[in-house]
Amino acid sequence: MLNIRLILIFAFFLSSASYANSNFNDIFNKHSAVMLLIEPVTGKIVKANAAARKFYGFPQSTLETMFIQDINLLSKAQVASERALAKTENRNHFIFRHQAANDEVKTVAVYSIPIIFNQEKLLFSVVQDISAERGLQRELWHYQSNLEALVDQQVNELGESKKQRVQNLVLSVLFLIVLIIFLVYLLNRKKLAEEQRKVLSQIVEQSPVSIVTTDVDGVITYVNQKFIDSTGYDSVELIGKKSNILKSGHHNASLYDNLWTTITAGKDWVGEFYNKRKSGETFWERANIYPLKNIKNETSSYVAIKEDITRLKEDEKQLRLASTVFQTATEAVMVTDINNHIVAVNHAFTLITGYKEADVLGKNSALLNSGHHDASFYQAIDHELEATGKWQGEICNRRKNGEVYYEWLSITALKNQIGELESYVSLFSDITKRKKAEDKIYHQANYDFLTGLANRNLFIDRFEQCLAIAKRENTSIALLFIDLDGFKNVNDTFGHSKGDMLLKSTAQRIKGAVRSSDSVARLSGDEFAIMLCGDNDVFSNEKVATKVLKTLSAPFQLAEKEAHITASIGIAIFPDDGQSSEALLAKADSAMYKAKESGKNNVQFFTKEMDAKAQQRRSLEVELRKAIVNNELVLHYQPIHDLETGKVAAAEALIRWVHPQRGVIPPIEFISLAEDIGFIVDIGDWVLAQACQQAKSWQNQYGFAPKISVNISGAQLLRPDFIDKLKQVLAHSQLSPELLTLEMTESLLIEEDTHTLTKLQTIRSFGVDLSIDDFGTGYSSLSYLKRFPINILKIDRAFIKDITTNSEDEALTRAILSIAKSLRLKVVAEGVEDKAQCDMLAKLNCQFVQGYFFSKPIEADAFEAYLKSTHKD
Repeated sequence: MLNIRLILIFAFFLSSASYANSNFNDIFNKHSAVMLLIEPVTGKIVKANAAARKFYGFPQSTLETMFIQDINLLSKAQVASERALAKTENRNHFIFRHQAANDEVKTVAVYSIPIIFNQEKLLFSVVQDISAERGLQRELWHYQSNLEALVDQQVNELGESKKQRVQNLVLSVLFLIVLIIFLVYLLNRKKLAEEQRKVLSQIVEQSPVSIVTTDVDGVITYVNQKFIDSTGYDSVELIGKKSNILKSGHHNASLYDNLWTTITAGKDWVGEFYNKRKSGETFWERANIYPLKNIKNETSSYVAIKEDITRLKEDEKQLRLASTVFQTATEAVMVTDINNHIVAVNHAFTLITGYKEADVLGKNSALLNSGHHDASFYQAIDHELEATGKWQGEICNRRKNGEVYYEWLSITALKNQIGELESYVSLFSDITKRKKAEDKIYHQANYDFLTGLANRNLFIDRFEQCLAIAKRENTSIALLFIDLDGFKNVNDTFGHSKGDMLLKSTAQRIKGAVRSSDSVARLSGDEFAIMLCGDNDVFSNEKVATKVLKTLSAPFQLAEKEAHITASIGIAIFPDDGQSSEALLAKADSAMYKAKESGKNNVQFFTKEMDAKAQQRRSLEVELRKAIVNNELVLHYQPIHDLETGKVAAAEALIRWVHPQRGVIPPIEFISLAEDIGFIVDIGDWVLAQACQQAKSWQNQYGFAPKISVNISGAQLLRPDFIDKLKQVLAHSQLSPELLTLEMTESLLIEEDTHTLTKLQTIRSFGVDLSIDDFGTGYSSLSYLKRFPINILKIDRAFIKDITTNSEDEALTRAILSIAKSLRLKVVAEGVEDKAQCDMLAKLNCQFVQGYFFSKPIEADAFEAYLKSTHKD
């Protein structure tokens, strides 16, 4: 009976955890005892072991479709009676009569307990055949009655013969021998049961999971060796202690409340604990806790089966991290098997390629191929992977929409522990934008953005290569330096957009006039260069230059406008005129200036005289760059009078260069040079700062100080930081913006550029006045007067010069004044040189005048004296 109970207890332990079902099955199927798993409500036999099938004689397929009522010969009432009798006799087994397949009826003792198996609550029943024991009892009773009869007979028949007594004694000995054999059999059965109990106990002790039992108050009554190893406590430190000895303080009380509520209700509880070992180290474990019932179906103890899942938690964390990195990485990740079939991709893969995960799983990675690489390229990748296990480089692939893109790809071959190839991991990023940016940077660094021709850098590089070949082969090179005549006038008259159209057309015409083997470049502005390689004679070089002149002299159609320009070409020859690209460019430039001096629209070859002039111009260029630092630039001021009051209303700041050797150089001689060398912005910034400081100084001295008017160039205004510069100048000088007027040419407004409009609106929002200089001489348009925030017009001196004698000039001036009045614009007439002009302008209601009739541009001190003289009253 003890053997049966041990089987039942261990079955309860094993079946209480889902991961122990395999151990339970093994013991259940192989055990010699008859075992059944029965559905408690219906009595259906769910599972029977081999011993049961042998005992009842039914095959497994039949037995596991039967109900226990099909075997048990007792009725429901008799079964209930038997259970009640067992309870009164204080026994935990029941005596039933079971019928086998061969109709043999056997008396059996049935031991049953409830267990959880495969998440289902069942009755685990062990059936013991006691038919033999019942027969033995009957035989023993029969033997006793016979023995008493023998005794009576012997007492009554003492005189019976010795032979009869011997025979009876022999029979008694034989019976005793049989009895001894039977007792030995019973002892062997008991020994076998004890051995099985020891095996089961050893299984529990050596279990790979922790097992602990407690009483109903949670006091530990048993722990196995795994529990001791896991917690670090000895059994003596645990037995008799509360199970909360392992608490780490991590969990809320609600967890433990839920646990006790569940198990005290007779239910099973499954959950996780973050506990603490004896050493203080914390660990995670998964626990399955169950109540154990006694024969009265009362909870007598609790069993907990626990598994250390700390490593599993760490693995899960690492997997989560790896999964997060995999999915959120900005680099695309693609995993393929050894046959290059895709098994996993991340979100970045979809963003870059356009393929969703469902589109590519199981497909060969070759679906990304663009066709831009040949077979040898991929063979080289395979060879590198085979040799080193890695490859990285640039590759061109194709997106799902057919678009070709560039990626930087890294491939790693993954191998298992025995060195066998398992898969490939590919990481790549889209470098298409970077490639385009690199190409763009290279193009910007080497090609002119407007015409697409080679720029100076690329041209010099080509020139140097061609020079090296010419020196080696002893051949000549002709360098043609081209400067357009009249381009500035087109640019100023028609606007920069038309000027750009002209430059593009010029580039196309020059390229069409030379061979494809010749190099054409735009050096700067309206300057171009041609390099003629090959051993050409002077006549051939001049013929090419003349062809260029002819093609450029034809009219240019610039949208609705027609423009005419010519060109001046200077030619320098290697090796006669120089040995380096720098020397030849300088001499071709000098020859070009000689062509301009000779009336333009012609070709000139370099001479020593031209070189001297070029040296002089370059010297002036160097000196101009130092003019600001050396304080050689000064401002003169020309007064602007109010015709109604006769007083000075404003002063126009005009720059002069006081050269230490050459004296005063007028603007007409150095402004164009400053524009050519890109120094005009620096000069413009200097003039604006000096004029504002001077105006503020006059404001501090005189209550009648005038406003200041400053000319700004197109290059200066179109610079991105001009607004910031203007703010800095006004802030530094502390000049009120209402006292400043900025003058500009019409060409700045012709393009109808939105950036220019925004910038001018910002300037006007400060309170600064905006004036159009030389109005009427350019491409005058009423539309820009309405669109742009201009509030002052300056009538060009060309209309004022003959206003008293030329009716057309008078009419034009009158028209300008009328337009200005209707648009509420102020008007300044320039170039007033006599009283008659002044009187005429007053008659036409012109508001302001400026010219030699009042004063030439004068230095600041002289202007102060002039200012005071006009305000004596």
